[in-house]
Amino acid sequence: KEPSPELDPVAVATTCARALQWIDYPTESAGLKHCFNFFTWECRKTVTARKGGDTVERFCQHGILSPALQPFMGAQRVDIGNVTITPSRPPLRGALASFPIVITGSPIFALQHLSGMERSGVGSPPETHMVMRLEQQRRPPMQGCWLVREVLDVRHAFAGDMGNAHVGG
Repeated sequence: KEPSPELDPVAVATTCARALQWIDYPTESAGLKHCFNFFTWECRKTVTARKGGDTVERFCQHGILSPALQPFMGAQRVDIGNVTITPSRPPLRGALASFPIVITGSPIFALQHLSGMERSGVGSPPETHMVMRLEQQRRPPMQGCWLVREVLDVRHAFAGDMGNAHVGG
């Protein structure tokens, strides 16, 4: 699918979240290839540590390793909350749509840590809280299309100047 002004922000966020959840369905890296067109260039650069914003191949190569995208990959559940719309501010930016997302990790993480090391006992899959923020584009050729502007892990995004020592339990 390609971005289109007919797609609302809910459809874009849901499609991207599901594509990342089922990253290798129906073919290898199909989810990343799908998201490439729906992520802004700045977002692609951010989630790939400035290595994969320009081509689909490099986005797939570096996106698979992205800490911002990995919680989605193979997740047991991805729950997308209600959207918050922030009106546009011409000429600065288009409207924004923010979605809270709760990701329940794969059941394998009940037996092992994200690093792959075995847990000393059976735990529960990790739960990650994310925010996906979309922006409605103002300029051609994507004018009117909703694109993903940011994918943020709440544990790190809202820690402020105090660091992350007290965040995330």
